Amino acid sequence: MIEPEVRLLLERVPELAHRYLALVEAADGDPGAMAAFGELGELVSDAAGSLAGLEERLERALAAVEEVAATSGDAADLVGGAFLENLSPDDVRLLRRWFGPATRDVLDDLELPCGRDEGRP
Repeated sequence: MIEPEVRLLLERVPELAHRYLALVEAADGDPGAMAAFGELGELVSDAAGSLAGLEERLERALAAVEEVAATSGDAADLVGGAFLENLSPDDVRLLRRWFGPATRDVLDDLELPCGRDEGRP
């Protein structure tokens, strides 16, 4: 029988399921909560390593966008028309905290439904 803590992990972290099933197969039955939480630790460690690399790439890309937004006479077309308008509203909401002030100004000028600052940082 699956322990309640393991059931909770599998419900809340579906990405763990294939790893857990491999544990079940290797243990020829229920591997127990300790093994499941150990596997969760590995999953989180992998995700954290990937996130660190992605965050660095994201910061570099948005710093370049900010520099163009702040210095280019073509910022409205390049940053607004080509870059920001190709992001989904959810992407804009998620990325907004990484946008610099010049990028946010270009975004505000687009008057997209998700563009206005609405008092958020």
